[in-house]
Amino acid sequence: MEVNETLNHFKISYFVFHKRKKVTQVWHGMENLSSRKKFYVLSMFPYPSGRLHMGHVRVYTISDTIGHFQRMRGHQVLNPMGWDAFGLPAENAAIERGLDPEDWTKSNIESMRKQLDSLGLCFNWDREVTTCLPDYYKWTQYLFNKLFEAGLAYQKEALVNWDPVDQTVLADEQVDESGRSWRSGAPVEQKLLKQWFIKTTNYAKPLLDALADLPEWYGVKSMQANWIGDCSGCFFNHIMKVDGRDSGEVLAAYTCSPEAVFGAAYVSVLPSHRLLHGSSALKTALLRALRHGRDSLTDVTALNVFTGREVPVVISSKNEFDGHLDTVIGIPESSEEDAELAQSLGLSWISVLKTEEDGTQTLINSDEFTGQSRAEAFNSVTQKARERNAGGYLTSTKLRDWLISRQRYWGTPIPIVHCGACGPVPVPVEELPVMLPKVPSLSGKGASPLKTARDWLRCQCPRCKGPAERETDTMDTFVDSSWYYFRYTDPQNTLRPFERSRADHWMPVDVYIGGKEHAVMHLYYARFLSHFCRDQGMVSHREPFRKLLVQGLIKGQTFRVPETGQYLKKEDIDFSGPEPIQRDTGGRLQVTWEKMSKSKHNGLDPQEVLQQYGLDTMRLYLLYAAPPEQDILWDVKTDAIPGVLRWQARLWGLVTKLRAAREGPETPNPSVLNKRERSEARKIWENKNYAITQVNVVFQLASVFSLFCPQINNKVCGSVSVPREVAQDAQKVQELVLNSPLGVRLLSERVIKKAILSPRTALINFLVDE
Repeated sequence: MEVNETLNHFKISYFVFHKRKKVTQVWHGMENLSSRKKFYVLSMFPYPSGRLHMGHVRVYTISDTIGHFQRMRGHQVLNPMGWDAFGLPAENAAIERGLDPEDWTKSNIESMRKQLDSLGLCFNWDREVTTCLPDYYKWTQYLFNKLFEAGLAYQKEALVNWDPVDQTVLADEQVDESGRSWRSGAPVEQKLLKQWFIKTTNYAKPLLDALADLPEWYGVKSMQANWIGDCSGCFFNHIMKVDGRDSGEVLAAYTCSPEAVFGAAYVSVLPSHRLLHGSSALKTALLRALRHGRDSLTDVTALNVFTGREVPVVISSKNEFDGHLDTVIGIPESSEEDAELAQSLGLSWISVLKTEEDGTQTLINSDEFTGQSRAEAFNSVTQKARERNAGGYLTSTKLRDWLISRQRYWGTPIPIVHCGACGPVPVPVEELPVMLPKVPSLSGKGASPLKTARDWLRCQCPRCKGPAERETDTMDTFVDSSWYYFRYTDPQNTLRPFERSRADHWMPVDVYIGGKEHAVMHLYYARFLSHFCRDQGMVSHREPFRKLLVQGLIKGQTFRVPETGQYLKKEDIDFSGPEPIQRDTGGRLQVTWEKMSKSKHNGLDPQEVLQQYGLDTMRLYLLYAAPPEQDILWDVKTDAIPGVLRWQARLWGLVTKLRAAREGPETPNPSVLNKRERSEARKIWENKNYAITQVNVVFQLASVFSLFCPQINNKVCGSVSVPREVAQDAQKVQELVLNSPLGVRLLSERVIKKAILSPRTALINFLVDE
């Protein structure tokens, strides 16, 4: 790059950066004007690791650009930023360095905030939230108590995934396909512990149905639907008895035929069920009846809270039921398998289904539901069960409740006090937050570190005023991030999590931008919490995010030794030949593109890129190199940066000429132009309007369509709009292009040898016989 071009591009970056900072202050000062149409653009807030990576820069550049565009359209824009600041990485880093996790986290936040400022991003910093500060986690605790009061937060013994390295419980989704921890990589163990859960299964059907109201969640709707599963059955609560006495245990059992629940013959549990392995009062009776490999009839009975009918408990010969179920209701009239099992054990049941002459079935011996068709009864039985708080919430066999307990220090304390007389009691709102105490040292081993904070642990029961102890588990960080989008709308509120009028003004988020790794867990939990807040009368909208933009990765080249899989640093590689080789041995290397990572030595420091190319060059490159949802393969030698620099140089030259003309001794006077000059001026004016119109169209359709270029035998021939949800499906793109007017005109008479879809840009190249 020539010296003059370099100077010019640094000048334009400097000019735009300082203009942007001034304009930001003006725009943010205008946000109290509620008469303008609102636009809430939100990028997923980062974990404060201390250093930004290129993925951060890309997602925040996208959100900043959208925010600028909407402000220029006259909208009132909210583009906030905060920190997902609790969690294991900070605790582990603090343990390794002998530091306090709070000090470590706050220093990282300060460092990353400076880095974000250096990128000239127009965030509403006056709305900053930090999840590890008491003024935020007070309201996380408040929402937990709301869930507890609604019967949606509960504690039970459960077989859990235990990470032996991080010494904490992992949710199922935090264990990979090979049975290893998503963070430490250690093989996960099974451990029986008393844990806190949130009953998200009660919201499975509403969350599944509401996906139909999210037309702009391309590609992610199916992931959410698959995660939830087919909501074709429900749980019913049962009071467990032994020798005719209430054991104090309430067990939820699942059936796919809730309309026939009055015809239940038994409740079946797996041999691995917690009741056979934990501290339950039923354990002895169940183990006494257990016959491995056989269906074992026990002396334990289950009273269905809804039907009022009592049936025996059977320990199944199976090792697993459908999905994640461990307890099912046996209804012989709805299942041949259930009928065979009941007969083999000599169990009786009541007939509840009558087949009519036309082949339809109606209910009999089913109390108030007798005479209803099966379809009618399915709805009426489940609805009545919900009203009686006996179950009845439609869910799938594969979905489990949200396990939120973590046996670590650096997290939101669960605001529960355990009293010998009253049981678990929520801390009253006026006593929140339950502050995270200082502990003498952290080892990352053994029980929860909060057990060592003796003065904090011992407390008074809020209900009976007797001696009690605080809960020592902390919350999964997904709880913190399940509601942060609400807090941004009212971040300084000291009386409640947010004022409904403010949340209703800004919500739902118009565009939510983040990585695909959060397309299931985080989005599911955030949607659940939003639905819950709507049911609590805290907000008007159920769904929190109107449009979802899942940005692609930025990948760097990796160089691995094929025999060992070792990743090499650039200085250990010889690039002088046609193929890169290992410098010491001369051995060939395996070259791939992978997500940037320090461990793979393919990372890129944004500050280095910023110093080399300037702020706006970097931002323009990230926007130009590929559509937002596609990956960028970072290779400055062959990629788009030279083109971006040339475009900036032309723009700078044009602006320089314009400024020179305006600063000249004479004021430009259109009346002195001749006819030809006036015609040229009109063309320039029309081209400007056309360009603005095109930019508007592209922004409006950017999340709906990809404009696919640019080729036949490597020559650009035109462009075709393709729905974004199929933009990475080579077969679908090929079909759409071939069936378009352009494709019919240029390709219908030609023999296509191959169609190549670019992995980085919206481009498809057809190789044809000439």
